[in-house]
Amino acid sequence: MGTLAWLSLALAIVCAYPAWRFVRRAWRFRALPTVVAVITTQVVALVAVFLLSVFAPRPDLGGLGWFAIGLAASLFPLALGDAIQSRRLRAVAVALAAVAGLLTAGIAVLAAAPAFATVTVAGRHIPVTETTLAEGYQMAVHIPPTASGFSSRDAHLFVPSGWIRDPSSTRPIVIMMMGQPGNPTLGATLDALHSLGTQRLDDAPFVLVVDQIGAIDKNPPCSNTSAGQLETFLAQDVPDWVRSELPVSHDRDDWAVAGFSHGGECAAYLGAKRPDLWANVIDISGPDKPGEYRSDRTRAKYYDDDEAEYEKYWPANVLASTDYADHPMRGIFVAGAEDPHFRQQVEDTATAAEKAGWKVTYWAVPGEGHSGPTLTKGLATAYNQLIPLWLESGAITSGDRFLCQDDQPNRSCGVTQVAAVAGTVAIADLSVLAVFLSAQLLLFFTRRRVVE
Repeated sequence: MGTLAWLSLALAIVCAYPAWRFVRRAWRFRALPTVVAVITTQVVALVAVFLLSVFAPRPDLGGLGWFAIGLAASLFPLALGDAIQSRRLRAVAVALAAVAGLLTAGIAVLAAAPAFATVTVAGRHIPVTETTLAEGYQMAVHIPPTASGFSSRDAHLFVPSGWIRDPSSTRPIVIMMMGQPGNPTLGATLDALHSLGTQRLDDAPFVLVVDQIGAIDKNPPCSNTSAGQLETFLAQDVPDWVRSELPVSHDRDDWAVAGFSHGGECAAYLGAKRPDLWANVIDISGPDKPGEYRSDRTRAKYYDDDEAEYEKYWPANVLASTDYADHPMRGIFVAGAEDPHFRQQVEDTATAAEKAGWKVTYWAVPGEGHSGPTLTKGLATAYNQLIPLWLESGAITSGDRFLCQDDQPNRSCGVTQVAAVAGTVAIADLSVLAVFLSAQLLLFFTRRRVVE
């Protein structure tokens, strides 16, 4: 049981005696001051809860907590009314009322706390609006190259709408890299998620698009070379930043590394090299070796023209030399069916991954080449495959809000929850009153019959 549940139980125990006295007095028709105090205090409490739902930043996160406050609003007035009415044991009644008041205050603070929560990611406050609750939020972030010293442009982060509604949860993470030339933007990711519908957008993981090339005119290999310590940046600095700044799962099954073209080759290489970091790889139109069209120049410039040294960084060779028995891997490989250069390279890498024991999906996108549509459709395929797996494993929480529709604004949702509390309290009070009046009528007619 949580703290809120224990406080509610304690309040129920403390109020048991005043409640019994209230019922006894009511039964004897000597409870007018107590009844007035009880009803007045309950009304005041419910008005206060309603005001909380109107002015709190996130009233929709109150959820069942509002019912804990409703319970307090029903029980505390009994103790207060008993203290007002008591002639005997006045000190005991006042003490019980004071303790009940303290417990009620504790319940209110704990139950209402989520409603005052703000959504913060990477040290920045995210506005909670109808738009962000429906479409999520995008922002630029800087990843310090603490270990690598690699000079990168700002990354871009997508915060899913489902997490904004439930910021106490964690989500999977996809670390994405664009092609060369290219910019680390979220356009393709958002296009892919939108193409799958609002539910996939809502259930999406955090997506961080990082800059692995440094500038639009650069083309560094994804290893540590004279072009920079890129492998250290991607396999150490970026994961370290993600763990420290984002509310993500630390389970490797909930991490994916992805990329297009140059980024696809990086994703395949890093996934093959560091299975301890991520269990999922998305390679879209990625070359089978660093350097793409100019592999001879890449070998000469970055690997001292040493073929053996150069081939150590080919994804297929890393796959062949690594044991994945303790780190099961999933690879999603996509290329344009009309891509004359990279389709075969992607197929070769996918085959090497399958031979290494990975669970592999390969798709050649009909009618597409080395293009934006291939990227968007490839990402859509990957998200459509990974998100259901993460939902099934519990890595993605639903983000459901108690009593609310998925697209209901947070303010309206909070009012709905509080209205349900007020209605429940009112029904409980009226039900007790109906039972009381029925019993009194039954006693009245019974006594009258006896007298006659």
